[in-house]
Amino acid sequence: MNQNDSRNNNYYLEQAWKPQQKKTVSIPVLIVSIVLTALIAFQMAFVVLNIEHTLELNKTKERVRNFGVLLEALEFFDENYVYEIDEKTLIEHMLYAFGGQDMYSTYYTPEEFNEMISSSQGEASGIGVYITGTATTMEVTYVITDSPAQKAGMKMGDKIIAVDGQKVSEVGYNQTMNLIVGQLGTTVVITVSRNGEIIDLPVVRGNYVSETVIFSEMQENGEKIGYINIVQFDAITVTQFKTAVETLKASGCEKLVFDIRSNPGGELTSIAEILDYLLPKGPVVHILDKNKEVIYTYQSDENCVDMPMAVLINENTASAAELFASALRDYNKATLVGMKTYGKGCGQNPFFLSNGGVIYITTFFYNPPYGENYDGVGVYPDIEVEIADEYKNALFPPYEADTQLKAAIEALTK
Repeated sequence: MNQNDSRNNNYYLEQAWKPQQKKTVSIPVLIVSIVLTALIAFQMAFVVLNIEHTLELNKTKERVRNFGVLLEALEFFDENYVYEIDEKTLIEHMLYAFGGQDMYSTYYTPEEFNEMISSSQGEASGIGVYITGTATTMEVTYVITDSPAQKAGMKMGDKIIAVDGQKVSEVGYNQTMNLIVGQLGTTVVITVSRNGEIIDLPVVRGNYVSETVIFSEMQENGEKIGYINIVQFDAITVTQFKTAVETLKASGCEKLVFDIRSNPGGELTSIAEILDYLLPKGPVVHILDKNKEVIYTYQSDENCVDMPMAVLINENTASAAELFASALRDYNKATLVGMKTYGKGCGQNPFFLSNGGVIYITTFFYNPPYGENYDGVGVYPDIEVEIADEYKNALFPPYEADTQLKAAIEALTK
């Protein structure tokens, strides 16, 4: 808009507010005016509705044209295919494609969804270990308490060399993981190397309670420091996390290191409750619509954990885990140590389908309490520290090789 346009607009605004001389209008003329105004308003509304209907109709026609090719393919199959069409599987593949519209939208079959919900509540099945490795090597980094693996005698540090007689070095990491997974109640023989000894461990696959929070305490420079590794933010994580913090405080720890390296995120309600527990009164996370307008804000009460903290992050720290780190930093509660995070600042909501399946669709963005949205950007550490490639995906790198943990402890004790 140029200067003249601006003056003209101001002029008309001013004229509209000037008092006008009163004029008399006859009743018949007034009635006609009202009727005409109503007719014009009705016509305008009809035109607007007609335009909207036409646009919607055109969109429907275009969609029928685009998706009609799927019906064409189905007809060709019906007329020519020598085998029977599995329509259930066909539809599921199409729904998986819908879920793949972006990196995070996902389709779950009814069975997959129920399994995911059970897992979030802590109900897990399998053998109960955390494993790290390369394409052809595997090492047990943690054995879950009361899990089938622990009952069979598996220990942290065991190197898996074979499963049911098939060597990891020959079939590879992914195939070995497929061999470990199996039907409940069946036995899988896992061969491990421990201190130079080869041991066969028959493990009966079963149910167990997952551990998403693993904690311990360390002595450094005469100080007792609590270490808490958060594997994922599930519903069960809230209770496990609070128990870990309170246990470490009761044992005399006055400083905390939170390890969320390679934590993929989890549930919004879980991370919001954990941050409420840690942070003072104020915002925890802002939920934004597709136009980046704030539509809801989770709040923290005045109760908080008042201890020096450091947070370990890396390239695979994502989503809710990134929020955990950035929120603590926004309140000047923690120093972030490690490498720039993954960069997922958007969230998904579930939509339930008539077949019992569920499709998660990316429907919102979220911002940390006082920082910017990090979707596609990531969260930068305060202290950037690399770690050797062989330990980047390890749940518990050896302390002597864990440069990032050492840097976090140094930041807390200097």
